[in-house]
Amino acid sequence: MLRSAGTTWSPGFLPGDLKSHRAPDRCLSDHLAGTARLAQSLKEKHQLAVDDTLLRIICETHDLEKAYLLWQNYLNGRGASVVHAFPSSCFTLNATQNLWAAEVVRRHHTCIENARSACQFWIKKDEDLAKIRHHMQEVVPSWTHHLSEDEWEAFIDGLLEPPISCDTWLTLRTLYSLLVTADRMDAIGISELEFAPLPNFTAPDFARKGETPLDGWRRQVHDDCMEKAADIESPGLYTLTLPTGAGKTVVGLKIARLLADRLNYETIVYALPFISIIEQNASVAKTVFGSDCVQEDHSQAYSDLTDDDRTKVNSWARMSSLFRYWRTPVVLTTMVQLWDSIFDPRANASMDFHRLSRAVVILDEPQGIAPGLWHGFGKTLSFLSEKWGTTFILMTATQPHIGEGREIAPSDLVFPYNRHTYRVLPKKHSIDKLPDLIYQYLPVNKGSGLVVLNTKKSALEAYALLKKQLKGPVLFLSAWMTPRHRRSIMRYLKYLERKGIRHYLVATQVVEAGVDLDFDWVFRDMGPLDSVIQVAGRCNRHLKNETPGTVLIAELVGDKGQSFSSYVYDDVLLENSRNILISTANFDENRVPELISTYYENILQGIIYKPIWSNIENGLWGQKEELIKKEDDRQNETVFVEMDCRIRPILEQLQNTKWTLKNLDEKKRLLMQAQQYSIEVSLKNLSAWRDMLAARTTDDKIAIVDRYGEDDCWFITKSGVGTTYDRVTGFVPADLYGPSDLHDPFI
Repeated sequence: MLRSAGTTWSPGFLPGDLKSHRAPDRCLSDHLAGTARLAQSLKEKHQLAVDDTLLRIICETHDLEKAYLLWQNYLNGRGASVVHAFPSSCFTLNATQNLWAAEVVRRHHTCIENARSACQFWIKKDEDLAKIRHHMQEVVPSWTHHLSEDEWEAFIDGLLEPPISCDTWLTLRTLYSLLVTADRMDAIGISELEFAPLPNFTAPDFARKGETPLDGWRRQVHDDCMEKAADIESPGLYTLTLPTGAGKTVVGLKIARLLADRLNYETIVYALPFISIIEQNASVAKTVFGSDCVQEDHSQAYSDLTDDDRTKVNSWARMSSLFRYWRTPVVLTTMVQLWDSIFDPRANASMDFHRLSRAVVILDEPQGIAPGLWHGFGKTLSFLSEKWGTTFILMTATQPHIGEGREIAPSDLVFPYNRHTYRVLPKKHSIDKLPDLIYQYLPVNKGSGLVVLNTKKSALEAYALLKKQLKGPVLFLSAWMTPRHRRSIMRYLKYLERKGIRHYLVATQVVEAGVDLDFDWVFRDMGPLDSVIQVAGRCNRHLKNETPGTVLIAELVGDKGQSFSSYVYDDVLLENSRNILISTANFDENRVPELISTYYENILQGIIYKPIWSNIENGLWGQKEELIKKEDDRQNETVFVEMDCRIRPILEQLQNTKWTLKNLDEKKRLLMQAQQYSIEVSLKNLSAWRDMLAARTTDDKIAIVDRYGEDDCWFITKSGVGTTYDRVTGFVPADLYGPSDLHDPFI
């Protein structure tokens, strides 16, 4: 309820026949009041320091323009949609005289703008005061709270030097997150919050056939870490630096539960770099916390719902499938999703932001974050910890310098056995020489092996070279394979490992961190030292061999003499890695902590930091640095692959269905299912295929089809699977295509 000059106004003053949405039918006054009630509940749940009255006014005015006749005609199936966010924000501004409250409403369906851009928008409205006032009166005749000319002039004058700071950003993004979330909740039928309490930690029972040499050491690591964690009494930024194989997933989750209990928090967020790792670690989390309390926040988790499952999903659960909202006490998500919840200016991306308040957040394998982002990210995490009490735990074997975190693991912790040794070859080597290098320096015929390249194209070239010479199943993994395809390869790898069948895997960096695979030897193309160490963690991972495995490192170049690593990694990282690796040449696993420490100290001196924190301080809130650097800067296109008969009907349904709020969850589900058949390919590579196949009269080509609306997408037809898309290696660039003997009958 708004109060102005002795006059009271509330959404209840609106006529009862006004709608807020097309379907399901929802009374506008009920929607405004419901949004305000939900936002207030979220604010109280997370103990957020925002003004109650300001939040209520934002929610009660955010859709007021929908009371306009043209909007009601549209909602009743007559006429076209009209803009409602800006006119609604005029009501917000007149009720609050607060720029940021008005901006939250004006941008609640789009994205946050830079502060200066927001100011300029309203400054340009200086001459429209009378027009704005007239329209407001026409839309809501009962509205009486209008800015006087003096108040309007004072407001415009204040925009010339607006107060901009990190605190302003936090307030704006918090209000934005609360409004957008509550608005979507009420629109899909949620009336009350249903957050479950954080469950107790139940120790997992990973039964083994017998005690291994590592089990006693793992128990000691667990006890030492828990003892140090027990001394933590306040929120902050912490690190948990544990060697590969120490059981850090269980240790990290148990520490998170301990701290949540100590700080009286009810949320644990566990962020990982890859979907494949989320599925793996989610199994552990469900074991220790219970399946009902753990949410897997990734596309496959939502797309696998059966028709029977969907009939049982209530409105509260739809928030997850529609908007990836974190609704359970324990959430396993991607590092990108966590990053976007903090920095992405888009409305829906901001919805999980408020869930970070009074939460314990684990960042698993954060070394994948580019060094140029470390400073700003660390400052942001420390700021959220100070303002909100969020506790962050950075957990990895190769700890990057992201902020000043207090270490939880014992300071002298090292792996008790030497699982593998490193051998670094000097100079650069043509990729054509890769088989010779492997056969010369690695025990190829005495165990399974892993070969990791830096680019998808170089990995394909390596696979073609090695497939002809290695004896046994040779498999392949890269991001040019659909998610569905990659999971089938992972299952086959696990099968071969269980059966003790010698096998080989050629892959890109998708196997670097967290993937529980074990090989007798590893080859790694030159890369940043932390990435090299992560790949080495797949060599004799579970100490199944008494003799240490071998990790071979060499720098590979293409036919033009350029290193493949240069296409992917920063020059500062590569130069420091070369210096350390080549000068050390041969070393054991126990030297890794020392080398990693030197590596990070060196690169800190040459990093050019991205302006993440200064953007927040200076009001550049509409900008976002990307977390993941792409292999190149060329335009990428989404390509759908007809690997079976399911994808075409999905795309046709997406194209031909009339989508409304009522069936939006079905659209979301179909999009997520379609993603399991999708890859990202540069337009240059696609155009090369199109040009090569243009003269053919057969159906053996790439076709362009409509997916939905006016959007076109690339589509590799069933007849193109086996040429453009190989059933073993995925997408094949046109210049690498030729007669194939690469197919494996087991896949």
